[in-house]
Amino acid sequence: MSSPSSSSSSLDRLKPAVPVFVATTVMLTFISFWRAAAIVLSDLASSAYYVGGDTENVIGKSAPWFVLAVMLFSYAVRAVYIESSSMFVRGGVYRVVKEAMGSTLAKLSVSALLFDYVLTGPISAVSAGQYLAGFVDEIAKYFKHPIVFNENYFAAASAVLVVLYFWWKNLQGIHESSGKAMFIMKVTTVMVIILIVWCVVTIL
Repeated sequence: MSSPSSSSSSLDRLKPAVPVFVATTVMLTFISFWRAAAIVLSDLASSAYYVGGDTENVIGKSAPWFVLAVMLFSYAVRAVYIESSSMFVRGGVYRVVKEAMGSTLAKLSVSALLFDYVLTGPISAVSAGQYLAGFVDEIAKYFKHPIVFNENYFAAASAVLVVLYFWWKNLQGIHESSGKAMFIMKVTTVMVIILIVWCVVTIL
């Protein structure tokens, strides 16, 4: 007669491995502070490059006031979130908003968050493609060899490549994707410094 320990070990050997996929911010605790900050800032910083121009095209010269209103509203939401975190309200966005404002607004908040996650990457990639298309066009004109191409198609094609590349990197794990996010934030920081210096020089 076999012992219970031997039977349990044989059952463990027969059980297939179960793949586990964790898609929460808890995974940020397994990487360094700077890598986690790079992932979060990539979402915010990428939006800062195109939100002003897109808003002005739709609204007009009063666009900065609308952007400021959204930022003030976001600051109020942030205050509620920090308060709920200090009160140890368990769960993510849905639980926090439900405790503060009710289930209807909680569902609306989660829907908006999912909408943001789905659209932020492609929109940022298309905007980057448009910047790149303009850069290529200006460089070609500067060297007296203009290139005739459709900037919208160029931006869309580059956006598809970027999205596929980061989808592949995310499949490799958070260390790979966070490393790329860290590199992007370094390049973005240099670009912002150059942009601010050039704006100051232009104004002067």
